[in-house]
Amino acid sequence: MMQRCPCCNARLRERSICSRCKADLSSLIRCAQGAQLWLAKAIQFYLVENVEQSIVALDVSLNLKKSQVAVVFREFLIEQQCRVILDLLAQKQLQLARKSLYSMRKLRPYSKQLQQMYFFNDYLGMRNQDRVLDNS
Repeated sequence: MMQRCPCCNARLRERSICSRCKADLSSLIRCAQGAQLWLAKAIQFYLVENVEQSIVALDVSLNLKKSQVAVVFREFLIEQQCRVILDLLAQKQLQLARKSLYSMRKLRPYSKQLQQMYFFNDYLGMRNQDRVLDNS
């Protein structure tokens, strides 16, 4: 629940309409509650190892409200998935690594780390194609 009005900074005392400026905050409150719900779903999906659904739920949560907990979970999820992607690259499972990288872009579209992993994936893919052509 919001503690203060974002318009005038008055204490709300669990009301959806500010007593000072009369701003209707019900939509903002519903967005914050929705964000918490989707964050809880994202964590539940992660715990049952459904990372793709976790990413989708976390993206919805962050689009509704960017809470500190959601941002920390996003960073944790990106870090964990980067390790998984590096393992996939080491095993030369380039398509699966690319698919995982594509899902991660929802969480952080301009991440330098994810862009570097994309380039590395492409480099390995081109190297693989060169080896196939050389062996033909």
